[in-house]
Amino acid sequence: MMRFEGKVAAVTGGGSGIGAAICRRLAEEGATVAALDLSVDTAQEIVADLPGAAAIQVDVSNSDSVEEAVSKVESELGPLAIMVNNAGALAMSHVARITPLIKQQQAEQAVGPIQTPLEALARLTDEEWRFVMSVHLDGTFYGTRAAARRMAERRAGVIVNMASVCGIEGCTGHPHYSAAKAGVLGFTKATAKEVIVQGIRVNAIAPGFIDTTRTKAQVGVAREVNVVRTPAGRLGTPEEVAAAVAFLASDDAAFFVGATISPNGGLVTAV
Repeated sequence: MMRFEGKVAAVTGGGSGIGAAICRRLAEEGATVAALDLSVDTAQEIVADLPGAAAIQVDVSNSDSVEEAVSKVESELGPLAIMVNNAGALAMSHVARITPLIKQQQAEQAVGPIQTPLEALARLTDEEWRFVMSVHLDGTFYGTRAAARRMAERRAGVIVNMASVCGIEGCTGHPHYSAAKAGVLGFTKATAKEVIVQGIRVNAIAPGFIDTTRTKAQVGVAREVNVVRTPAGRLGTPEEVAAAVAFLASDDAAFFVGATISPNGGLVTAV
């Protein structure tokens, strides 16, 4: 299938994990891909084997940086047809703080009621809140706005925003991340209704727990719990998320406006 032949696609966070899988999938189907990432070196590694692809540095939490990156995509590769706002980040100080508490809760649950509070909310700092919100929610806003400004002139384009099941049901211990991803879903619905009359389709992906390098290395304790919680009995793969993105980016999804697709192995069945 070459659904994206002759089209230019930009993927934020394209240098690793899910973003890298999205870059590869879109390129396999004919797109000329720009991998946008804070680390241009990792992005270059991803695009090295993709025909005509480019690696462009971007800080999605900075509006000027996003505007410059999207302008560079169009000047180097051509008119932007597909924008995937995928970049994400974790406040690692927060993760380090709650990980041993999650492990303690697991031990307590095995023998009786849980006695140890996570205190994720009480100990969450302003800086941790702002960091996660700036990357996920601000970054999605900046990327969507930059793409829509250019797509509107051509009255054509597709934008896919990366949310999470945490934005649907809330994830215990991660109030900032859950809030950011819920914001992405609300933002997607509102913008989709607005810009469809200009020929721009906006939709969202809300993955469940995905098996990435970051998942293994940074949240290993919670990873085992996530596998047990998922009815499919396993974590998803970046390639499965990329397939959902490719569908929404294609003409096969022409009647999807403001929708949320959630590849999550049965973790959440009502979206």
